[in-house]
Amino acid sequence: MDGPLRVLGLIFHEALLLGLVGGVMGVFIAFGLIALLNLIPMIGEAAQPIWTIGIFARAFTVALRIGLIGGLYPALRATRLEPVEALRYE
Repeated sequence: MDGPLRVLGLIFHEALLLGLVGGVMGVFIAFGLIALLNLIPMIGEAAQPIWTIGIFARAFTVALRIGLIGGLYPALRATRLEPVEALRYE
């Protein structure tokens, strides 16, 4: 029983890491898009962003949840295989 749980943990850790990387990339993309919008005279004056810790916390929470949900199916599928087989076809 230890093998399937270990494989499940590995896949969920990978999913969390991918979600975290996606969250960081999303924040940088948001900064870039806001910078581009500020270059447009009419839109830049009307759309001033409000950056708070709460907004970033929600963004990372959503990214991590999506990563976990995305890793759920492969993780459950991998627990039905032998550990060596599950890691071979990663």
